[in-house]
Amino acid sequence: MSIRYTTRTPFNQLSRRGQKMAFMRVKNRIKRAAPVLGGKFTTHTYMHGENGWIDAHFLGTKPPVSYSLALQTTIFEYKELVRNRAWELSYDLALEQELLLFDRAEKDPKTGNYASRLREPYRYPELENMTRLQWSEAQHQKIADSGNIQVFEKWTLHHDYHHGIGLHATIDAPVLTIEAVNAFIDRFLMTEANFLDPTPHTYRYEQVSYWGLDSNALLEPWEWDAALKRQAAEDAKAICTKKRSHQR
Repeated sequence: MSIRYTTRTPFNQLSRRGQKMAFMRVKNRIKRAAPVLGGKFTTHTYMHGENGWIDAHFLGTKPPVSYSLALQTTIFEYKELVRNRAWELSYDLALEQELLLFDRAEKDPKTGNYASRLREPYRYPELENMTRLQWSEAQHQKIADSGNIQVFEKWTLHHDYHHGIGLHATIDAPVLTIEAVNAFIDRFLMTEANFLDPTPHTYRYEQVSYWGLDSNALLEPWEWDAALKRQAAEDAKAICTKKRSHQR
């Protein structure tokens, strides 16, 4: 999950005017995104129906409070904890042997510029002669199925954000759909306070559909429709091009 901190003046230390301006910016963005998102929140994240995490903004019940939300699912947090644990175990077994990018740079005698040559990743004897990445990925199923990692539905408030109050939340939902985000906002606004459900969640390896890194496209909600139409046109063009090449 993307979590952003700021060194600028925290929201609750801004002047009343500064807080009102920040509130209105969020309110106006929510209004513009309402035809797509329903009128409760706004986000820079393209929501394709299978997101494991998003960043979003929504309004509190009492102006000028707004929230900067970093939201993830329990299954996404579980996957990240498993991945991190596998990576940590690799360092418990084998110290780093790979040179950093700039450490392996060599000077070109003709140009005087430094360049790093591509090299095969180092294979560690301690890691069954695998690269660190290969070994770590090979541990995911064992760690996931052990049941030793647990996650909880929870959210916490953070008062070091500049544009509003920070809110980090993990919810028990398969994926983050627009409906799931709106339902979470309704739950949170009932108390606007920290929350922890003591019920632990754990998953089996096969319950996680994708074990790679999850990245989100940045796209304003009012741009989604145009982007989908462009993509559809590009896909159709690619299909036509492929058909023509087969006919030759």
